[in-house]
Amino acid sequence: MHLGILQTSVASDSLEKAFQIARAAGAQGLEVACQSESDVEALFSDAGVKTINRLRQMHALEVPSLALNLLCANASLFGSGSEVARACKLITQAMHAAGIVGAQVVLVPFFGKATIETDLELDRVIGNLLDLAEQADAAEVTLGVESTLNADQQLYLLSHMAPYTSVKMYFDTGNMLARKLDPAKCLRDLGKGNICQMHFKDCRLSREGEPPDFKVALGQGNVDFKAVANAMAAVGFDGWVVLETPAGEDALASAKANLDFARGVLH
Repeated sequence: MHLGILQTSVASDSLEKAFQIARAAGAQGLEVACQSESDVEALFSDAGVKTINRLRQMHALEVPSLALNLLCANASLFGSGSEVARACKLITQAMHAAGIVGAQVVLVPFFGKATIETDLELDRVIGNLLDLAEQADAAEVTLGVESTLNADQQLYLLSHMAPYTSVKMYFDTGNMLARKLDPAKCLRDLGKGNICQMHFKDCRLSREGEPPDFKVALGQGNVDFKAVANAMAAVGFDGWVVLETPAGEDALASAKANLDFARGVLH
């Protein structure tokens, strides 16, 4: 089991600072996040991947995944033709960069305007992912789908990915609970072979009609992490667990505390 932390959980404004804090906090890896159009050039250009490689070597950290958070700004893989074309181009760029910096996974998120809400949207996503899966297989990179879909919907998506092995689920504990689903049960339903990586994220459920609060440290919300750890053991998951946690006023102290919590749960 490897423990990493998401870039935006330590220093969203500076990649170099994010690597420094992640290393000082005791993480084994940093999930690099592409937040905006300006990040595309900064991260995925020849100069960008050289910078990532320089920083990961300097700080002795791995880059388990590249998160394409900017895809949530529009309907990405089920929207208009231009939106889909742009999303596919970004994912292809990220796959190329992942191969150079040693990232195993390109995280493809479906939140915000990219939230999948209908069966038609899900089927359009499946069709467009199939076009990308062949490229991902060839590049030996996994596309990690992170979404609000329940376990049955996720398994439905995966059932259409055969014969490719490059599309799997990026499981997020907080996202499942926010949908009023049991994260531990969802993990067991999905099984090890369908999950590429995991986000440890807590969530405090609010009163009916109010949005859940994700700005809580691990163990301070309503996710039952002990049950999640038991489910991980039951399905044999032993891959990367990446913390998606609030940085707080002291990002280093917060990262250390959250990593300590995760280690205590997992070991």
